[in-house]
Amino acid sequence: MASRTGFAALRREAPGERVPPIESVAVVLSGRRRRLPASGERRIAWPGRPFSGARFRVDAVYQRTVAELRARGSVLWLVFAPLARDATAAALREVVSEIHARAGTAEERAELYTALLVMATVDPWGHTLHKELVKMVEDKEEGLLRRTPIIGEMIIEAEQRGELRGELRGELRGEQRGALRGKQEAIIELLGRLFARRIGRRPTAEEERLILERAHAIGPGEVEDALLDLEGEALIRWLAEPIRPS
Repeated sequence: MASRTGFAALRREAPGERVPPIESVAVVLSGRRRRLPASGERRIAWPGRPFSGARFRVDAVYQRTVAELRARGSVLWLVFAPLARDATAAALREVVSEIHARAGTAEERAELYTALLVMATVDPWGHTLHKELVKMVEDKEEGLLRRTPIIGEMIIEAEQRGELRGELRGELRGEQRGALRGKQEAIIELLGRLFARRIGRRPTAEEERLILERAHAIGPGEVEDALLDLEGEALIRWLAEPIRPS
């Protein structure tokens, strides 16, 4: 599981050194409004057999406040601010400024801003702040989004389809179909990277289709849990199984 993989990686980096405690954490991006339990488990053993699988801490970032995420200290947690239950345009403007000030390099800023915008497309509370957030980032880092993989491609594609209008640089307008496609691309990019870490390669076109179907059927959070908990052939088999909505 993820904890064993991390243990082996740390052992290789520092042979002979004591490996610090490792904890498995499931970061939940969306779901029910009621508080999620503090811990969970993913069983991979056959029903009726002794437990085999992973137990993990549940971190429902979408149930946190912006202040709670910022208080964690690491700039990485700022990218989840659009998911916070009390996210506002004013609060996200401060987050964008903080990323600009704290990111070590232009490349790191681009990666953090990309993740920030992807999180805004999830929008578990219906804040609909994605367009405002795009403008905030472009105002802070003029032209950055156009130079950023994925986000820049989405902007150029929208322009070619005539869906980009007005003077707001990078603001994705257009039909609902374009917005849906952007959300699907964001889900595939986010979950596809997680798949690649677990399997060691990018998902095929068919695997991307299966990931997207499951994300729509059972929610991105459930798919993320599976990608965190399953490895190798177990993950491939899970993708191929019939979808059973939770």
